[in-house]
Amino acid sequence: MTSFTLKIIALITMFIDHLGYAIFNKFSFFNYIGRVAFPIFAFQISEGFHYTKNVKKYFDEIKRQKNNKIIKRIEEKYANYKGYLLSDDLGIDATAFIKHGFVKVEAEYYYKEKPLTTKQQIKKYLLKNVFVDVLYQKYLKALRKNEGITTEVSVAYDNQGKKYVFFGNPSRVAYRMDLHWEYSNDEYNKLNSGKYETKEKCEYLSSLHESWKCPIPDNKRYSVRYIQDGYLPPNYSSKYLMFKPSNVKYYAWDILGEKNFKLFNIPVQIMPFRKKLYLPLPLFKKEIQTILVATSGPGDWTAQKNRSDEDLMLEAFVEIARRFPDIDIIYRCHPTWIHPEHNGVNSIKRVEEYLNNTGLKNIHLSSNIPTEKLGDFKLSFPRSSLEEDLKKADIVFGEHSVSMLDGGFKQLPFASVNLTNRRNLFCGISDMGFPHCTSVDDIENVIKSYGTEKFKELYSEAVKKYNTMTDMED
Repeated sequence: MTSFTLKIIALITMFIDHLGYAIFNKFSFFNYIGRVAFPIFAFQISEGFHYTKNVKKYFDEIKRQKNNKIIKRIEEKYANYKGYLLSDDLGIDATAFIKHGFVKVEAEYYYKEKPLTTKQQIKKYLLKNVFVDVLYQKYLKALRKNEGITTEVSVAYDNQGKKYVFFGNPSRVAYRMDLHWEYSNDEYNKLNSGKYETKEKCEYLSSLHESWKCPIPDNKRYSVRYIQDGYLPPNYSSKYLMFKPSNVKYYAWDILGEKNFKLFNIPVQIMPFRKKLYLPLPLFKKEIQTILVATSGPGDWTAQKNRSDEDLMLEAFVEIARRFPDIDIIYRCHPTWIHPEHNGVNSIKRVEEYLNNTGLKNIHLSSNIPTEKLGDFKLSFPRSSLEEDLKKADIVFGEHSVSMLDGGFKQLPFASVNLTNRRNLFCGISDMGFPHCTSVDDIENVIKSYGTEKFKELYSEAVKKYNTMTDMED
């Protein structure tokens, strides 16, 4: 069998695998067929790696071909463009882009590392290969009883007296729990000394985004649960959640939250102590005066969402600001945008500068975002709380932000926006009948129909479906 034949088989089986998810929206017999694709691709890569005379040139050629395909797509889509290259990492081949007219701009990053001197390289080598690999791994690690834990340790008890211990800040999920949390120094000291309670006496909790703070050993004597702490798209690739300690399972808010876990057969159940949150019917004003745009964070999962998706959203609401000069638009950037591995350290400032350059007075950033250059990297900028932004708004637009639901709980109508021509990551909510926009004209139509009897009727039906879902149990 030739290499070409193997590639065709891998291509067909991979297509069948994706087709299965598209048809059934869960693991099916199609996916068993699709599992043939990966070992074939892995074999082909290993063959290429084995027979190449120069490994570096082999991978450089793969990168070059990938970059040329991307450049070709840019040239096909944009007849006239002026390209700038701000980075040459993350698989980018600067030479290929420069050959096609891109101008390389040296950008300043807070996390940029200076080249190591010969002395520093030797020190780094000795530290890694002698201290870490030999001394620490073989001797010191065995002597250490506990590496220390976060000081954020809270304790709560349910109505039956069962004990729960939470690691991290419970505020992201506490509003969905029928539990009263209190920080406990006694519990912190006990855990820091390596004393843990078995699953019969206690359950240890943390949120998905702070699960790294959980110090409980991987031992089935202890019960550990990571809790959903934001909207989870039912079509989001969360298979990475399978890679966890063996004594960890997951808690979801409701059956909608469970769908994402069940898509990959990940152990999950609805929180037994959950507080059911029902959407009230919104209070419609006579007309829209203020719009809140709650953006989402693409993080580093660019296989599912591109950083440029945020640019599409920004462009759309700049156009909306032009079409509706009497409506004030608050643009709320996601705080994790400025993470170096997310949108980039200057991402929020870039939005501010762009909005200023438009000359539009009716679209601006959420308040309290500093514009001066920061000396040190910060994970998020201080800014007005979400509650303050919601108080000013008459309607909330967003891509897949849980802030839209937060607005709904404050009796504000919301509408989702997806301008990417790819999967709708808010489908779990928009499929219930809530407004969903795929173009600027769709956003305009929502604004114009706001407050009409037809709009209210359709929105009320969507609210009923959401509340019915909230009542459902496992």
